[in-house]
Amino acid sequence: MKRQKIACFSLILFLVFSLLSPATAGATVSNTQNTGSWPKGPKVSAEGAIVMEASTGLILYEKNIDKIYYPASITKILTALIAIENSSMGEIVTFSKNAIFDVELDSSRIGIDVGEQLTMQQCLYAILLESANEVTYAVAEHIGGTIENFAKMMNDKAKSIGVKNTNFTNPHGLPDNDHYTSPYDMALITREAMKNETFRKIFATRTYQIPPTNIQKETRYLRNHHRFVLKQEYRYDDCIGGKTGYTSQAKFTLVSVVKRGDLELICVVMKDDSTSHQYNDTKDLFDYAFDNFSIYPINELENPGALEESPMFTRFNPLLDRAVSPIVTDENGYLILPNSASFEDAVKDISFSPASEIKEGNNVIGEISYTYMGKYVGGANILLNNVDKLTLETKKLEIDNPAGDTGDASGAKPAGRLYPIVLGIIAGIFVLLIGLYYIFVERPRLKRRKAYYKKRANRRMHQSDEFLDL
Repeated sequence: MKRQKIACFSLILFLVFSLLSPATAGATVSNTQNTGSWPKGPKVSAEGAIVMEASTGLILYEKNIDKIYYPASITKILTALIAIENSSMGEIVTFSKNAIFDVELDSSRIGIDVGEQLTMQQCLYAILLESANEVTYAVAEHIGGTIENFAKMMNDKAKSIGVKNTNFTNPHGLPDNDHYTSPYDMALITREAMKNETFRKIFATRTYQIPPTNIQKETRYLRNHHRFVLKQEYRYDDCIGGKTGYTSQAKFTLVSVVKRGDLELICVVMKDDSTSHQYNDTKDLFDYAFDNFSIYPINELENPGALEESPMFTRFNPLLDRAVSPIVTDENGYLILPNSASFEDAVKDISFSPASEIKEGNNVIGEISYTYMGKYVGGANILLNNVDKLTLETKKLEIDNPAGDTGDASGAKPAGRLYPIVLGIIAGIFVLLIGLYYIFVERPRLKRRKAYYKKRANRRMHQSDEFLDL
């Protein structure tokens, strides 16, 4: 009886502390730190260079990637992105006198006149293919009102994506001592731009035609300046976009993007000394990356069952329907590793979001990420499968709120948010109760029963012996 009382008291304490203890912010599962080697890259003529993998942002090659350089016309990548995000393709851009005469007359242009009108789409092709400076100026005026305001928009956008050593003062990249960036920052900007489908389409275009306008009666024929895109003279068959740049101060700058299978790479070379060197450097860097690194879809590598082993995982399904596949990894998540490393060499970290941060209908419940040699090499969201069936129940469980809080502004009660946690606690208590019952009740009863039968058997044997002695 005393042991039964102890068991009941332990169960009550467990329940109380489980309900009163605050929920943790998440659960993390990781393996030990790894050691390995990073492939050695080629020597390049450019003073600064980088190769970045697009899906993860992993740096595969670096040379002076945080040093500042003049970007020249690769500036226009950010200009085009801001224009796309802040306008529609059919908008009409009217060219002011400043747009025509405030840029160097001997710089890249397509011969627009004052008062001429182009659509925004036509302007973007002129900017990214022909690097037209008067068109770039007009678009900046159209979007920002003034060049100064547009430059502020550029810097704000750049900072929002994590640049570290960038300041833009104009939209075209013509010489200015305060206009600079770094190879790393330029790769980040390009990576962000490539997330936009309109940008990707224009960036990969070889030729384009602008039909007669309100002033110009002839069709204008545009051709991309990037040799890899044109597939002429210098070739890289996997190239899906690029932008050239040159001024006497900046020297040769080049941004190129290639894609082979799922592996998309961004290369930036800055302050190169010749056209041939900038393309050969870029080719060598892409060859190095493709030869030494591989990409793996995480959803094909990870066993979903292993993710369910986390003690913080709950499926948010009141019926615990085993017919529903509870957890998967996002198919858009990838892992990048040197060819000399295996999947097991990556350090895995699994974290689940606290239930209070998961909104009804949102199937992202956590994240799985990997590092190799201290570098982030990939990750993917952890998703609840069939999210329409796995919704939060907010009315089936009522918990008194001693603080008198009736919920957030949306009217959702804390009970609804706590429901998955309480469900897990109840399941744990049920298992614990069975264990305690067996330890403190069933096992002693079995022992007593066994002892009783043994004692009775001994007594019978003793009685039999006494009878024989007589």
